[in-house]
Amino acid sequence: MQILAEIEENAKQVFGENVIQSPESPLGQLNRLCASLGTTLWETAEDTYQSYDPDQAEGVRLEQLGRIRLLERMTGETDAEYRGAITNQGRARIDIADIVRALSGVAGVTYAKVFINPGDATDADGIPGHTVAAAVIGGDDGAVASALRPYITPGIDSYGNARADIDVDGYCRTVYFVRPVPVRLGLQLQARVTADRLGCPPPSAVAIGLIISNALTGQSRPVNGQDIDLHLIRTAVTAAYPNVEIVAGTWTLLPDGDLTPLPAPIPFLSIAEIVPASVIVAIVE
Repeated sequence: MQILAEIEENAKQVFGENVIQSPESPLGQLNRLCASLGTTLWETAEDTYQSYDPDQAEGVRLEQLGRIRLLERMTGETDAEYRGAITNQGRARIDIADIVRALSGVAGVTYAKVFINPGDATDADGIPGHTVAAAVIGGDDGAVASALRPYITPGIDSYGNARADIDVDGYCRTVYFVRPVPVRLGLQLQARVTADRLGCPPPSAVAIGLIISNALTGQSRPVNGQDIDLHLIRTAVTAAYPNVEIVAGTWTLLPDGDLTPLPAPIPFLSIAEIVPASVIVAIVE
């Protein structure tokens, strides 16, 4: 009906408002013929578009899509079963990036990192052999566990300081993951500066401190278990200011810890939380 209405409206623009387009009139019959052809064309275009979607394709077209994935239809396999094989229905890829993507998609998650130990012995971070350790900040425990569980294949364990019990097809499954404990740190750093090769003056101590704070917080923050050392800080500074050298530094536990020379050791189950207001830079000769 929409196609017919559009044809009749176009006819009025060509022949005038009073043109006769009743169903019995020659123009009316021609309009309906064109509308029928247009409807058939749209249906054909829609069928063609849908046939390239494995979730909608059927029969021979589904088999053509399956061959792209090097999957032939098994004897007696229905379209629904074959479609599930093509789209990996109910299965998960096991690449680390896919696990991180799944965890990052959980509502409220602001940090997600995945560590694995494919060996037989417990590694330096305390992760047992053949184990996945997913570190997550934010999100509901159950939602995090549900997102992680499909990637914990038989023979692989999960590890962490947090756990959630979830129902999988009527069976209780326990999933462990890491909730990094924040370690609030302040930094006091000494920097040596020179004019750059173009003769421009070096940045101020405040500007250097801001670069360091930005590099150690937000999306670029160090991962859990990563020590805060001079190399990490120097890398962040020299990327922005090649004419600045961080020569020494100390750290302190906030709010009132003692000053201690870097590096600041961070256990695997913890994560450094740098407080920007407590990053202090002094310019030295």
